[in-house]
Amino acid sequence: MTDTPTGGLPVPIVPGLTDLRVFARGGYATVYQATQISVGREVAVKVENRTLDSERDQARFLREARAAGRMSSHPHVVDLFDVGVTVDQHPYLIMELCDGSYAERMRTSPLGPVEARDLGLKIADALAHSHGAGVLHRDVKPANILYSHFNSAVLADFGLAVLAEARDASVTLEVLTPAYAPPEMFNHSPPSPAVDVYALCATLYAVMHGRPPRWQSERNPSLVTVLEMFNQPVPSLPGVPDELIDVLRAGMVNDPAERPSALELHDLLASVPLGRPSAPVSGAPTGEGPIHVGPYAGGQPVPRPAVEDVHPTVPDGRRWRRWFLGGAGVLALAASGTAGAWMAGSGQPPDPSPSVSRVAAPATGPLPGCTTGPGSPTGLPEGARCLPELECFGPVRIRGNRAEAARVPCAGPHTWETYAEGILPVSLVGADYDDVVAAEPVRQVCSVTTFRLTTGITEPVGWHLEVLPPVDGSLDRTYRCLAGRGVDALTAPTLTDR
Repeated sequence: MTDTPTGGLPVPIVPGLTDLRVFARGGYATVYQATQISVGREVAVKVENRTLDSERDQARFLREARAAGRMSSHPHVVDLFDVGVTVDQHPYLIMELCDGSYAERMRTSPLGPVEARDLGLKIADALAHSHGAGVLHRDVKPANILYSHFNSAVLADFGLAVLAEARDASVTLEVLTPAYAPPEMFNHSPPSPAVDVYALCATLYAVMHGRPPRWQSERNPSLVTVLEMFNQPVPSLPGVPDELIDVLRAGMVNDPAERPSALELHDLLASVPLGRPSAPVSGAPTGEGPIHVGPYAGGQPVPRPAVEDVHPTVPDGRRWRRWFLGGAGVLALAASGTAGAWMAGSGQPPDPSPSVSRVAAPATGPLPGCTTGPGSPTGLPEGARCLPELECFGPVRIRGNRAEAARVPCAGPHTWETYAEGILPVSLVGADYDDVVAAEPVRQVCSVTTFRLTTGITEPVGWHLEVLPPVDGSLDRTYRCLAGRGVDALTAPTLTDR
């Protein structure tokens, strides 16, 4: 720490940052707002108040924090720019600067059930992604779910969560935030993904209730009191459907083996019969009346549409991905971050080459249910066309108001395969990506119905759909309907292998 005071307190020296000033201070860490010198942007730097005295502890922190940093490619995980240890042995993380947290929101204006379910879908998806990569969060709570002008929900503190094991057991309760920690964490059991599931369900209950489940006014209860709380039922909440509370109860059962996984929790939340979320997508929801963010948004919940009828909302400044849910059999929406972000889950930026200008290795022929000419499948939406050969692409990248993806060989790792194509209406030539994706003719062509007819896949569980508009300025008005299962998740032609 330096001797330069900020409100009478010393501030740390963090390489590459200047003008540090206290943004928030907690029992175990201090958050500073700072300027990143190299690019001149405002960032948040979270500095652990304690020190890591041994080289072994420092190396372990850096290794695990960097591993956790891979999670920041997910659209609902806070962007982590750098990690390190100061000269006086305080670990730190440099992150995107957000506007606030849901801990603040729940104290002033608790969320309604639709907003809470939408929040749960986003964070459950982030946790499923991290658990699949072998990374646990260990401290999910409202204070660690942030919002900004560009993203309504991002999970923070993956990096500092790894420090929990390095601290002595006497501070475990405060480190793990007992109001959101499951019972197994109080007998020093090794953490598992079930810990994060419990904490997320407790968080979702809290943001609707204004305080954690079973939690009373006592600020620092004894361990005995905390353990007794786990024997109390989780009560219903006024105005919240029992179906949603039942899902949260399932995620908060005392036996970790009986809890759903993060992916299963995502599916369970998606299956709750609520309307589409009416929360704004820029900044935290306000709960102050209807806010229209798409064709299904409004002041009152609407019935869950059939899978073929669901289309992405395209709010200003956001990119949306469409995800098939496993057990629920319905199509949910998950935001994929700000403009300039690439597809969720990508650990590195894709090849910036535009899709149509790069020629890949020969493809493998038409899809099993898709032939050209008179043999084309019946029932295709108007404007949908089959392709003579399969096309494969890397991740879709949003650059400003345009979308790009590199054409890659189908025989190697790839993210997307084309299942149909259409001709962009003249009125949409030169239109922004948002406008193209939102246009009704495009939505009809790149639909679940088309996917099923052209591929022969009647149960498209696990598949994601995307639209790739034509290259800006090209005379070719062909746009692609893409299907994939995740970044580089396809390693051989999949849609033709039926």
